[in-house]
Amino acid sequence: PEPPELILDANMAREQHVKAGDTLRLSAVIKGVPFPKVTWKKEDHEVSPKADIEVTGVGSKLEIRNTVHEDGGMYSLTVENPAGSKTVSLIEGLVVKAGTTVRLPAIMRGVPVPTAKWVTDDTEIKPDGKYKIETDNYSTVLTIKDCVRKDTGEYLLTVSNAAGSPPTGIGAPLDSEPTVAKYMFDPPSPPGKPMVYDITENAATVSWTLPKSDGGTPITGYILERREASGKWVRVNKTPILDMKYRVTGLFEGNTYEFRVFAENMVGLSKPSPSSDPIKASRPITPPGPPINPKLKDKTKESADLVWTKPLKDGGSPILGYIVECQKSGTTQWNRINKDELIRQCAFRVPGLIEGNEYKFRIKAVNIVGEGEPRELPETVLAKDILSPPEISLDVTCRDLITVRVGQTIRITGKVKGRPDPEITWSKDGKVLVQEKHVEILHDLPNVELQVKEAKRSDHGKYIIAAKNSCGQAQAFAIVNVLDRPGPCQNLKISYVTKDSCMISWESPVDNGGSEITNYIVEYRQPNQRGWSIVSSDITKRLVKANLVENREYFFRVCAENKIGPGPCIETKTPILAINPIDKPGEPENLHIAEKGKTFVYLKWRRPDYDGGSPNLSYHVERKLKDSDEWERVHKGSIKETHYMVDKCVENKIYQFRVQTKNEAGESNWVKTAEVVVKEDLQKPVLDLKLSGVLTVKAGDTIRIEAGVRGKPQPEIVWAKDKDATDLTRSPRVSIENTSDMSKFVLTKSRRTDGGKYVITATNAAGSFVAYATVIVLDKPGPVRNLKVTDISSDRCTVTWDPPEDDGGCEIQNYILEKCESKRMVWSTFSSSVLTNYAKVTRLIEGNEYIFRVRAENKMGTGPPTETHPIIAKTKYDRPGRPDPPDVTRVSKEEMTVVWNPPEYDGGKSITGYILEKKEKRSLRWVPVTKTPIPERRKKVTNLFPGHEYQFRVSAENEVGLGEPSLPSRPVIAKDPIGKIPLYFSVLFQC
Repeated sequence: PEPPELILDANMAREQHVKAGDTLRLSAVIKGVPFPKVTWKKEDHEVSPKADIEVTGVGSKLEIRNTVHEDGGMYSLTVENPAGSKTVSLIEGLVVKAGTTVRLPAIMRGVPVPTAKWVTDDTEIKPDGKYKIETDNYSTVLTIKDCVRKDTGEYLLTVSNAAGSPPTGIGAPLDSEPTVAKYMFDPPSPPGKPMVYDITENAATVSWTLPKSDGGTPITGYILERREASGKWVRVNKTPILDMKYRVTGLFEGNTYEFRVFAENMVGLSKPSPSSDPIKASRPITPPGPPINPKLKDKTKESADLVWTKPLKDGGSPILGYIVECQKSGTTQWNRINKDELIRQCAFRVPGLIEGNEYKFRIKAVNIVGEGEPRELPETVLAKDILSPPEISLDVTCRDLITVRVGQTIRITGKVKGRPDPEITWSKDGKVLVQEKHVEILHDLPNVELQVKEAKRSDHGKYIIAAKNSCGQAQAFAIVNVLDRPGPCQNLKISYVTKDSCMISWESPVDNGGSEITNYIVEYRQPNQRGWSIVSSDITKRLVKANLVENREYFFRVCAENKIGPGPCIETKTPILAINPIDKPGEPENLHIAEKGKTFVYLKWRRPDYDGGSPNLSYHVERKLKDSDEWERVHKGSIKETHYMVDKCVENKIYQFRVQTKNEAGESNWVKTAEVVVKEDLQKPVLDLKLSGVLTVKAGDTIRIEAGVRGKPQPEIVWAKDKDATDLTRSPRVSIENTSDMSKFVLTKSRRTDGGKYVITATNAAGSFVAYATVIVLDKPGPVRNLKVTDISSDRCTVTWDPPEDDGGCEIQNYILEKCESKRMVWSTFSSSVLTNYAKVTRLIEGNEYIFRVRAENKMGTGPPTETHPIIAKTKYDRPGRPDPPDVTRVSKEEMTVVWNPPEYDGGKSITGYILEKKEKRSLRWVPVTKTPIPERRKKVTNLFPGHEYQFRVSAENEVGLGEPSLPSRPVIAKDPIGKIPLYFSVLFQC
């Protein structure tokens, strides 16, 4: 806590002089924790009741309106809290806070004008930075800046002149006998205590009684004030109230208010009436309205379920509950059903009905005032059971596949309706489910629920709910999938074992765990090891090759994995040994006669796919004559190669040949050729061009063409270019390489002209064969043709051209248009993406000479430019020529008429108007007579200055622009004609 601190306003005078009828205001700043209690007193008594006291979080203010003499006196202010108290009398002195600036004003009179002298602690105060003294003929003011503690004390003012010097200080007061300046009548006495009635949430009516005395003159009206609890009084009416009651509006709901009244006559206001009893602005409370839309929700032979909606109007007080009344058919008496307590909800089950009887029902709402108007059920209710066959509706989450993980709870929920309540059974796979530790069945009709706790993989399947009553039966089902790890794989097999690898195969698990198998994990270990090593953990196929170390034993195991995790492993029972199994090799593949001559046959074959586990393969070759039964070995030992030349054959004899494979395990079966006559064959040449379609190369690249060659005897190969008699072999850029089975053509540093059709001719004694190869050499396009400039005007023109004769072998993509001014010779790009064979060039400068050039562009690059001849940007039309000087007629002191002839040259376009200008003779500046062109050839010029001498000139205008002005007219003085008026005639020539 902090003790109170009280500081009077720094600029408040020590004494307050207030005229009767004015307002007295006293204020002070208050501090303290907690905030002190504030008490105002006048000479140790309570202050007048008409004083308004306002207390805020930082201070307090006392205000007395319409003061009278009795309000004078010594006021004191006391503040106190648990930490202490402090009292200050408002005339004790001026208390200010350190750092405050204080002004002490005084009025002085005297003849002659007195001199002022300020003194404190017997020391005269001199003006300096801290003190400031301002004195004139009638007053003096002492200002003390930034007060500190040592500035505390008494300040005396002495004024003196030749007549004397009375000191100024604080003396004992002397009051005269009270004298009141007033009317011969008195203010009225206070009205009676106000009465408040007809209270709503924002208004109330206040009435009062006549004052006991009207003060001797009629009462002119009443002033009504209100205040919130312990708040400030506020005037309610702007003009005096003539009646003795008033409807006060603008109240705030829930606030508490008091009212008082002043009576007023010609003398003034009375004292306030006693305050009214406090009232609270709130809505008037009435019984509630009737409930809305009562209806029958359900019924049985013994009960009826009623529902309704709360009333639109609660009567200004919350609804406490409802009353339900019943009337038996054939009677007039209404009996209350809920006799002991009110119904809180907008629904109620009426019990105790007798089957077969008819009843009427009505409902009332109740608030703090009492019961409201009843609302009757529109229909009569017959006490009878409602019969309906069962209906089953599973929740939305159960209509599709229900998926849970192992260990979670399977929940199947839904609603079952039917009258009477149906008998419900749950089943799975034809077996009825009953309540047990693993299964919980919850039936709270219409809600039903089946829970299978700690689900196992075997719990997946189709669950059926069946409902049956006397009216029928119904059923529904839900499909449940329980996710688990997959089961073990099946039929693990190890095959194709060699010294460095083997093949591992298996079959999928019988149960995939309710989720698709994502991969398989294959592992191995040696018998002397305990840990397993991974062969592969991301296999999707059911076959994998495992790398082994020669002469070591291995166990293998495999498991399947889904999104839940890996399943159990299946292992090999016995280890396998990493060695190569040796077996007889396979037969040679593709045995054929590659070539034959007069006395030889050249055989070829391919190594067998299966070598029997041994890489050391060799071959035996034998032959026999057609009529012989014996095979003859044609070589010594074994042959390692897969071809053999059988020689020393007899020409024109029929032979058959056979070959077999051999390794350490034995020999394979024989493979035989067909019977063949040994003689030299003639084979017509055949060329196999190693080219599909068209060969396309870039300019500068090498052209390579290959062709396979067959034929007996060996054909002669000739390369030529179609429609070109030049021998290709003479070109230094061409090289041709021929072998027994191939011919290669190479042309380096290709050019655009190297494109075309190449002819390959193979010739031997059996005939000839011709093949063709088409080559396209891509290059930049050639120059554009017929470049022209047309439609030339002052700021634009059109440039047209024809495509290049050679497009470079590929489509022209766009054209690049450039321009340059002849005097600058700096080229700038107008557009680099012109797609047509023309372009409109804009933003030319009239009179400048331009050159244009165009280049074609394809995917290989930009071709050479083609330039135009220089052109000048101008139109074929021109501005009008200069007219003759205009003539001036009909001269007066303020106006003249000016006429003129058209120019001899109109620029090729019709004249659209004229610009007439004027100037005084000595002036250099020409001023237009009108703001717009003049269509005629005469103009009356007005607003001239009399006596001034003027000259005129005219310019013609057409669509191209404004022509040069004419020479000035002769000078003419603006004045009225006197005496004889000379006549001037102008002859106008129409062109």
